[in-house]
Amino acid sequence: MSSTNILVRKGPVNKAERGVVMAPQIESRPQSTGDSVCMLFTDIEGSTNLVDSYPDLYDQMLLRHNELLRNAIESYGGEEINVVGDSVFALFPASAQGVQAAIDAQFALTNEEWAEGCKPLVRMGLHSGKVRRHETAVTGIEVHRAARIASVAHGGQIVISNVVRDEIAGGPIAANVKIRDLGFHRLKDLRYPEALFDLVIPGLQSDFAPISSIGANRTNLPSDVPILYGRRSEMARLNRILADKQSRVVTLTGAGGVGKTSLAIHAGRSALSFFSRGVFFVQLREIDNPDLIGSEICKAVGLQEVPGISAIETVCNSLGGAEVLLILDTFEHLVEGAPDINTILTRCPAVTVVITSREPLKLRSETEFVVPPLTPPDESASFDEIRENPSVQLFENFVRRERPDFRLTNDTLASISRICRRLDGLPLALELAASHVGLLTVAELEDRLETRMQDLRSRARDIDPRHRTLRLMIGWSDHLLTESQRRVFYASAVFNGGFDLRAIESLFKDDADVFDHVEALLDKNLLFKTTALGHPRLNMLDTVRDFALDKLQKAGEYETMRIRQADYFSDLVLSAAPNVTRFNQRDFVEHMMQESGNIRVALEWRMRQTSALQSAKLVEALTWLWISRGQFSEARTWSDKALEHARDTREPEPLARILNSAALIQYMSGDPETARDYGVESHRIFCELGNKAGIANAGIIAGVAKATSGDPEAGGMLIAQSLELSRLIGDDYGTALALIAIGEGTRAEGDEAAAEAHYLDALKLLDKLGDTYWPGHLLQNLAHFRLHSGDWRNAAALANQALAIGERYDYPMVVNLAIAAISGVLAAKKDWQGAAEIIGAVDGRLARIGVRFEPTDDADFQKIVSAVRRALGNKRFTRKTDDGARRHWDEILSSCRAAVAS
Repeated sequence: MSSTNILVRKGPVNKAERGVVMAPQIESRPQSTGDSVCMLFTDIEGSTNLVDSYPDLYDQMLLRHNELLRNAIESYGGEEINVVGDSVFALFPASAQGVQAAIDAQFALTNEEWAEGCKPLVRMGLHSGKVRRHETAVTGIEVHRAARIASVAHGGQIVISNVVRDEIAGGPIAANVKIRDLGFHRLKDLRYPEALFDLVIPGLQSDFAPISSIGANRTNLPSDVPILYGRRSEMARLNRILADKQSRVVTLTGAGGVGKTSLAIHAGRSALSFFSRGVFFVQLREIDNPDLIGSEICKAVGLQEVPGISAIETVCNSLGGAEVLLILDTFEHLVEGAPDINTILTRCPAVTVVITSREPLKLRSETEFVVPPLTPPDESASFDEIRENPSVQLFENFVRRERPDFRLTNDTLASISRICRRLDGLPLALELAASHVGLLTVAELEDRLETRMQDLRSRARDIDPRHRTLRLMIGWSDHLLTESQRRVFYASAVFNGGFDLRAIESLFKDDADVFDHVEALLDKNLLFKTTALGHPRLNMLDTVRDFALDKLQKAGEYETMRIRQADYFSDLVLSAAPNVTRFNQRDFVEHMMQESGNIRVALEWRMRQTSALQSAKLVEALTWLWISRGQFSEARTWSDKALEHARDTREPEPLARILNSAALIQYMSGDPETARDYGVESHRIFCELGNKAGIANAGIIAGVAKATSGDPEAGGMLIAQSLELSRLIGDDYGTALALIAIGEGTRAEGDEAAAEAHYLDALKLLDKLGDTYWPGHLLQNLAHFRLHSGDWRNAAALANQALAIGERYDYPMVVNLAIAAISGVLAAKKDWQGAAEIIGAVDGRLARIGVRFEPTDDADFQKIVSAVRRALGNKRFTRKTDDGARRHWDEILSSCRAAVAS
C-alpha cells in the first residue's frame, strides 16, 4: 500500500499552516559550554498494540513518524544519533534547541492526519549533560539518565530534567510554555531520585496521568526519635514559623544535649504538609570540611551529584523552585559554610532551612530560635505539679531504662525535683545522672551531685552559662571513673560516627580490660550502643566527645591515639579496596561506607604529616569506592587536599600517585581536560622515576583523557604503550581491561573472530584474578558469536554459564543479557513461541528497570527479535511477547535454566 493511502501529508510540516498556538521560536542558537549536550529520547507509546491492530499500516506510519521527527531535529541543529524500531535518540548543542525541536515534533505529530486511526502517541524526554563519543556510539551515565527520563513519560508528553529546566528558564520558551513540577521520582537502576518536570504547551495535550516512576521521595526523617517532653510551646512557635515561610533560615541554638535535634525532627514531621516536595534531614556530624555540606545534602535528599559541577550547584539546580524543608543538624563546626546556605536560599526561593547549632550562623536572613532547657519544678510545687513537670517525667523515663521496676514515691519525687533543678532541666545532663540510679538510690545520687557539682562549679566559671551545667555533669561522671576507664573514655573521642570494639581495642593493644571499660562507659551513658549491619556499634554524643577530646589533649595522648586511629582505618581501607568491585564487594563497601566518618579523620591526620606517602596510599585505595558510589564531591575534595599536601612535601612518587588518582576522579566526574593535565603530569613523573607500574597506570588514564579531549592519535599511542607495559610487568587486571576494550571495538566493526580472541585472553586473566563481574558479560558475548555461526548447543552452554554468574553474584544486567542470549538459543532450535515469550519478558524487564542494552549487545538482541517476528508474524509475535511480559520473572528464569540445562 502506498504512503498516499495511509498519510495525507508528505514532506515537512509548514509551521504557518498548523493553525494552533505555538510557543515562540528561539531567537538564537547558543552553543553549550564544554562537551555538554542536550539529549532527546523518544518512542511510541503502545507500539506493540499499534502493530497488532494495524499490521498493514504500521510500517508506513513509522516511516512518516521518523520523517516528522527528523525534520524537527534538523530544524534546530540537532544530530540524529540512533533510530531503533520506534525509538529515536538525538543530540542538540543546547537545551533550548532540544526543547523547541521536541515541541515542534509534538505539534507535527498532532496535526498529521493519520490513516484509519493509526496514530502514534510519542513520549519524549530531555536531559542535558556530558557524553562520550566512541566513533558512532554516544555513551555515558547521562545518556542512560536521559533514556530513563523519557521512559517514564506518557504518549504526547515532554518530560525534562532539572538541568534542562534551569537552562531554558528565563528564555523565550519559558515565557509562553508552563514548566510543571512533577516532583522527585526514583528511576529504576539509578541510585538517586530525579527531579522531573513536564511542559504544558498551549495547543497540545497537557492532562497526563502521574508519570510511571518507582515513586516520589518525600522525606528521610528518622522514625526512632524519643518522645518530646515539655516542648509544646516551642513546637507551636516553630510550626508557625515554618508554616508562614517568612523566615527561610531558622537556627535552633542551645547547649549541647538540650534537645535541638529532636525538636527539629518533630517540627519537620509536622511541616510535611507545608512543603510539597518534602522534608529532609541532613546529618553533618561526621564531616569537618564545609566543602562537603553540599554532598551530604545530595545524599540525604537523594540527588545524584552531577559530574563537573559542585555539589551545592547540584542541590540548587535540582531543588530550583521546589517547596522543600532542609534540616541541617550539628552545624556549629561548619560555620564557615554559611555562604553555601545563602546560595541555596538565593537560588531556591521556596526552600526553607532549619539548622541546629550551638551558635547562630550570623546570616542576615537568619532567625535564631533559642531552645532552652526544660523548666524544672519550683521548690514550692505540689506533688501533682512535680509529677506533671516535663523534666521530672523525662528523668523518670531515663531511670526506668536502668530500673524497669522504679516507682515514684513522695521521697523519691522530692529528690528528683531537686536533681532536676540542680541540673537546670538539661535533658542530656538528666540522662547522664539517671544512668547512675542502677548503682545508687535517688537520694544517694542527689547527695553526690550536691557535693560534686559545687566543686566543679567553682572551676568552671569561664564557661558559657548555657553550656556549664552539661559540662559539669559530664565532669562529674568522669570523676566517678577509674583511671583505666577514664583513659578509654578520652581515647574514644578520636572516632567519628561510631566505632566497634575492635577499633577501640586497636588503640590499647597492651590493655586486656578494654571490654570491661567499655561496659562501664555504657553503664554511665558516656557511650551508647546501636546496631549496624547486624553488629553492635558504639558511639558518643558530640558534647561528650568535645569534653573527652579536650581531656585527651591535656593528658598528652592525643597524637598517639590519632596515629593509632589513622593506622587502623587505613589498614581497613587498604584491605577492603581490592574487593570493592569484586564478587564480595557488598560487605566491604557497606563497611567502608559505615566508617566514612572515621576514614575522613584518618585522611585528615595523614595530610598533616611531613610525608605524603601514606595519604597517597589512602587516596589510591579510596578512589574506586568514591567513584562507584557517585561521591564526586568527596572524591574531589580529598584528592585536591592530597594533591596540595603532596606538592607541599615535594615528594615525586606520592605526587605522581595522587595525580593519577585525581586524574581518574576528574575523568569519571566529567572533566577530561583536567584529567588529561593530571594524567600527563603523573605519567611524566613516573617516567622520570622509572616506575613501570606507574607509567602503565598513568598512561591509560592520560591516554583516554587525551583521546576524548581532542587528541585521539596521541591518546591511542599512550594506551597501546600502557597495554604493552602492563603485559611486560605482569599487571593482569590492567591487561584484561585493555583486552576487553579492544574486543568491544572489533566486535562493533564486525570482526567477531578478533573480538573473541581478545575476550578469551581477558577471561583467562580474569579467572586467575578471581574477578566475577566481567566474565558474565564476556560469556554472553561469546554465546551470540556461537549463534551467528549456527552452533546453538555451545551457545546454550555459554549462556547458561553467564546466567549462573549473574544469579550467583547478583548482577541483574548480566542476568538480563544471558536471558536475551537464551532467547536466541530457542530461536535457533525453532522454538519460536518460547523465544517470543522470553523476548517479551526481557523487554518488559528492561522497561521496568529503565535501561537498554549497550549498543553491541542490543544489536545482537535485535537480530533475534527480528528473526522471531518474521517466523511468527506480527500478530502471533505480539501475542506471545505480551504473554512473556505478563509472566513472573522467576518463571522466566526457571524456563531459561531448563532450556539450557543440557
